[in-house]
Formats: sequence, C-alpha cells, structure tokens
Amino acid sequence: MNVFENLYRNGKLPILIIDELQKIGDMEINGFLIYELFNFFIDLTKEKHLCHVFCLSSDSLFIEKVYDEAMLRDRVDYILVDDFDKENALKFINFYAKEKNIELKEEKELIYSHVGGKLILIIKVINKMKVKDLNNILDELLKIEISKLENLLEDIKERNYNVNYEEVITSLRLFKNTYSIPKSNIKKDVKTLLIKKNYLFLNPITNEIKPQSFLIWNAIKRIL
Repeated sequence: MNVFENLYRNGKLPILIIDELQKIGDMEINGFLIYELFNFFIDLTKEKHLCHVFCLSSDSLFIEKVYDEAMLRDRVDYILVDDFDKENALKFINFYAKEKNIELKEEKELIYSHVGGKLILIIKVINKMKVKDLNNILDELLKIEISKLENLLEDIKERNYNVNYEEVITSLRLFKNTYSIPKSNIKKDVKTLLIKKNYLFLNPITNEIKPQSFLIWNAIKRIL
C-alpha cells in the first residue's frame, strides 16, 4: 500500500495488472484468498483512488463466478478481449501478409473461413505460407483439431469423465448451424467440461456460449 501512496503523492497513478487470476481462485488463507484480494483492490481503487487494477483471466468459468460476486457489483467493468470480427480480421490478414511479403487475394476469405479472427492462428497460417501451400496448412490445422476432439469424445464415451456421452454429442450438435447459443441450452456438467477443455467459451455478460475458435467450430461441424 505504501508504494501506491508514495506514487500518488508524486502525481502518478499506477496501473496494477494481475494475469491468470483464476490460479489462486481456490487458495485458502484464513478464507479464500481471492476475496481478500478483491477487498484490497476495492480499497485501492474505489476507496482511496490510488491506482487502476486490471485482472486478467483466460478461464471463462472463473470470470462467470467473479461476475456474479455481489461484492463487485457496480464496482468493476468487464472487458472482453475477443477475436477480431470479420472486417478487422480481413484487414489484419492483409496487413500481416504484406509485412511478410506475401501477396493475398481470395486467400484472405479462405483463411478467415478456417481460423476466423483468432490472431494467433492468423499469424501462424501466414508465417507457414512462406514454405507450405495454404490449403495444406489449413487442412493440417483442421485435422489436428478434429483428432483432439475425437480423442476427447472417445474418452467421454469410455466414461473417463463424469458426463453423459450422448448429452455431449447433442450439445455439440447445437453448433452445427450457428456459432453462438444461450448457455441455458447446454447442461451445466457438459458445459463445464467443454469449457475447461477449451472447446467452448462462455461470455458471462451475454450468457452466450460459442466455440473457442472458428477452427474448433469447423472441427465440430466436420465430426458431427
């Protein structure tokens, strides 16, 4: 606290960034540590105005839990760091390809149809285009995702997870013709497993669920 107070007295408003906050979600030190942290952050920001605090997490189930906390109501803003929409994805594909001296025409749409606006996948695809054919790159990425999903479904079918196989299949089929559905359409145990395995993403503000990427979405549609 003294560090922030000293900075504030010197006319500076620091920014505190906590990444992967979910890793301490279940830690207990005289109660759950996460609640002590929240109280500390509220004291720093809303009570004493000593700094800004950004808490980051890639775990959408954890974010949902945080979002529902009464102690944070009206005291925080939730910022979704999402994939690019189509317009911005195509702009970035064009920009990054030019940076790598790769000329693209109709290939931009092909890349987007496979990986959507997920930045890391766009970069991965374009980097590989220096040495490999685009269709082969996209086909290989899709085959990898299909294989991973098939392995998970096989494990579920063999009862290595405490969920019903048919319910998982039924839930995944909901994405056959749409990219996003209400979270209430999927049973909680199925939803929890597929989110923890990074196949689905939950937006706690809209209560919508969607595949983690276009690539996973394409794998779901191909298998089912």
